[in-house]
Amino acid sequence: MANVLLTLAEEVDQTTENHFAVRYPVDEYDCFDFANGFKELGHHVYFINWRDLDFETSRAVRMFSDNEKRFVDPLPIAAFDVAFVYKMEGFLFNVPRFWEMVSLFERQCAVVVNHPDTIRHNINKSYVWQLAAKGVRCPQTFAIGPEVHEKLSRGEKLVLKPMCAERGYGAKLVQSLDALQEIAGLEEQYLAQEYLPEIRDGERSLAFLGFQFEHAVIKKPSRSQPQEFRCNDSLGGTVEVYHPTDEELEYAVSVLRTYESFGCPVHFSRVDFVNGARGPILIEAELLNPSIYANTSKLGQHFGRRIANYFQTLISAASPAISMR
Repeated sequence: MANVLLTLAEEVDQTTENHFAVRYPVDEYDCFDFANGFKELGHHVYFINWRDLDFETSRAVRMFSDNEKRFVDPLPIAAFDVAFVYKMEGFLFNVPRFWEMVSLFERQCAVVVNHPDTIRHNINKSYVWQLAAKGVRCPQTFAIGPEVHEKLSRGEKLVLKPMCAERGYGAKLVQSLDALQEIAGLEEQYLAQEYLPEIRDGERSLAFLGFQFEHAVIKKPSRSQPQEFRCNDSLGGTVEVYHPTDEELEYAVSVLRTYESFGCPVHFSRVDFVNGARGPILIEAELLNPSIYANTSKLGQHFGRRIANYFQTLISAASPAISMR
């Protein structure tokens, strides 16, 4: 059967000889259900910290076998049929190393999820302009230039975001020209979007495998901080199970279909949006390494089996001989 490699954001101080500890339990504990799903199909599952990769030898210096529940002599990356690019703590602070990892997996593994072309495209939030140009309902989005300068000089609220960031890092609600002084010289690394007050009513997050809807949550900003627009739990946000409407499902699928039209295969994704007067408005199309909130939805084991079976179809399509080993 297949060898499956998962990159995980390790809580190094809590890892033991027989346990690979992960950060962010609100979503990353899902990885253990993923691993169990793969193992139920007879596959061998290994965890690595992405910082432990040695590109000269094409191996990791440390590797944890989830089947054996212990650290083992690391296999070469070429021994893996599937590389699941799941979580990498701090990867956006070392993007060249991240690209080196993705390229290594692409060269040596039959299946990489998400697809390397999709990862390369989705890492930069400029994709929102492409989606909007294709008719996807998105917030008004601006490059940092005269139009943003004019809006801020009038006191309009804008959300300033780094082009490459995760978990709300660096995103700010701004209303004056002082904000532009803080990013002087770095303007090309940021975009600005209209502030959507509907965010206080909740950001709907829908999880998909391919184009099949799996489950959903609604995330809300901190109730105690009325100016907070970010829904991250680390910033006081809350997460609850959500049941999307038919209109919302149709919208989310249309986002993914449009994304696929860019030449980006869609496998493991999350579509985030708010509901405005005109209908759903995109917040984020996460196709790089989405937090999927399966355990939050009380679907950890179920989704673990679902994702394992989905990956099995990718394995079979890439190399039917893998399943026969």
